[in-house]
Amino acid sequence: MPFVRFCKPAATLALALLLHACGSSSTPDAGTTTPDRSFVDIECDSPAPAEARQYQFTSPLPQDLDPLVDPLPTTELYFTVMLPERCAGEVFPVVLQSHGYGGSRRRELAADGTLYPQHAGLTAVDEMTTALAYHDYVVVSVDQRGHGESQPRNGGGYVRLNSPDVETRDLQTLLDWLYDHAGDLQIWRQDDSGTPKDIKVGTLGYSYGGAAQFALAALDQRVDAIVPIATWHNLLYSLAAGEAIKQNWIQLLCLFAVVPSDGAVIGAINTPAIETMCNSAGARNAGAYGVRTYDDLIARISAASAYPRPVAESEFRGLLDQGMHWFKTRQDAGQPWGYGERRARLRPVPALILQGNRDGIFNLTGGYLNWRYFKAAGGDARLLSMESGHLSPFVGQVDGTGNCGSVQGVYAILGWYDHYLKGLPSADYDALPDICVSVQSSVNAPAGAEVGVALERMPVGSLSGAGSLPTVADTVAVDIPALGDGRPVFVPLTTIPDDGYVLAGVPTVGSVTVAAGAGATHAAIGLIGVGLRRDGELYLIDDQVTGFVEGTHRTNGFIDEGDPVLLPALGEILQQGDEIGLMFYEQQVQYQILFSASSLTTLLPGSLVSYIAGRPFPDPLSDTLTPVVNNLTNFNPYSAELRDVRLPILRPGIYPHSAWRVADPSS
Repeated sequence: MPFVRFCKPAATLALALLLHACGSSSTPDAGTTTPDRSFVDIECDSPAPAEARQYQFTSPLPQDLDPLVDPLPTTELYFTVMLPERCAGEVFPVVLQSHGYGGSRRRELAADGTLYPQHAGLTAVDEMTTALAYHDYVVVSVDQRGHGESQPRNGGGYVRLNSPDVETRDLQTLLDWLYDHAGDLQIWRQDDSGTPKDIKVGTLGYSYGGAAQFALAALDQRVDAIVPIATWHNLLYSLAAGEAIKQNWIQLLCLFAVVPSDGAVIGAINTPAIETMCNSAGARNAGAYGVRTYDDLIARISAASAYPRPVAESEFRGLLDQGMHWFKTRQDAGQPWGYGERRARLRPVPALILQGNRDGIFNLTGGYLNWRYFKAAGGDARLLSMESGHLSPFVGQVDGTGNCGSVQGVYAILGWYDHYLKGLPSADYDALPDICVSVQSSVNAPAGAEVGVALERMPVGSLSGAGSLPTVADTVAVDIPALGDGRPVFVPLTTIPDDGYVLAGVPTVGSVTVAAGAGATHAAIGLIGVGLRRDGELYLIDDQVTGFVEGTHRTNGFIDEGDPVLLPALGEILQQGDEIGLMFYEQQVQYQILFSASSLTTLLPGSLVSYIAGRPFPDPLSDTLTPVVNNLTNFNPYSAELRDVRLPILRPGIYPHSAWRVADPSS
């Protein structure tokens, strides 16, 4: 079946006649700004071949806002345009794609338009980027400042973590450039939309490239649909949800931080404030193991000896608090965003959000909070969880697909674009639930059957009514000794009465109080997850643990949006007799430093690295990591008291507005 393509708006009598003859018009979806248009299947004797072209443009912004780097007044950014096979008179929507932190753009077309839903989730997204041109999209893949070719030695800039002041404005300048070159690239202009320099455009990307889409969609009216994948709601929450630092992940991410003198093409060349963080808590500092809490980190980066310069907490938070949480809290407070908007209010942008259950840094609760904000804005918002994301071999994780049961991630994305960027019928779009939670068993994930649960809304806390298993504990109290046997302490909350139940949604806690135990030599950290006991064996569900520093917590650190403490959202298929409860650790690998840089090269498979950056680690690697392992810096004895603990457990098909989504293993 030939692809459906677009007639270019008539400028001559010949094109006007062609438009008249080539088909009926389609009515756009309510709530979109898409003008009426006609669809045709254009054929010609000699279509221009699909190709990839390399370009650069000049952003009017300086290379950095920090004078320490002596920035040039403008910034050069490099990008690739992948063009479909095309006849004269055709125009196409754009898909703007951005890479992960430390990664770089896609530069070459795939061999054809084949999509690979059976491949690891984020790998399948990269493959999709290079295949979309064969589905009649103009794909634009950009090296953001400080990445790939867009680094200072080429006139590029320094990473500021997707700042609306810098990276977002870079992407807006790129959209201007695409409009100005739309004729040559056969891009679909929307000159009657009322928005200056408007083109039909959707966005794509994971991790750093997922976060880039949010501010752009909020601040630029031209963005018609977004697909952010495995990304953050607030970076500080991701790195320190209970104000305890995920040392493992900061060290991994900082391995991608390079300095301009390295001359590296791989990695991220950061603004000095981020460089200071990595020099204080990352692989270059043999004392990194001492940065255990948010307060520890602030003390290190603000010290007079911090290199390349001291960083005040206000500046640090300004860099890391730039996700949707920042937009939402200012909107809720009636404060302006400060980017020329008439009113600080998120517009109803269609948002298809994919997030990993087992993602070690950007958990599913972050995806839920992003979904909740876009849903409240009145747009079409969907959330699919998956068994892929930022995974770690130190936890024994193996990458899974980007699917949620029978909902195949890459086909869901294609259906999303076909619906919102072309206005075409799509069975994949029609099959998308509002929420799909992957519930593959943690016992053998991701090797088991792909199973998901479709829901109308995300379950939060304990459930009630038909098909629910109410699970509430008024108080859970434990003492974790300094010299335990190394195994977590398990406190059961309920026993599953029959097969057919799932744990699916966001566990909540009214308050978490942590106090130092006997023998403590530093502030205690309570390490808490949700687990199950089956046939005498303990399993940490979806590998999710949250570290809470000493004191009382009544909401999550850095994302107070009126909720109680939200633990990472989970998905788990359950069996009769399973005991579900809380697990408490004295030590846990996600909150420990890494072995050493040399051991990383042995332990980390290339596939893990691709989740973060799409590229191998920079070479050579520093080998200065402290050798202290299996320790949070001395022992970590503590007592913990949790009040009003609530877990979401339900039976799909009986619980209202829920249904199984089970993949056909033969497909």
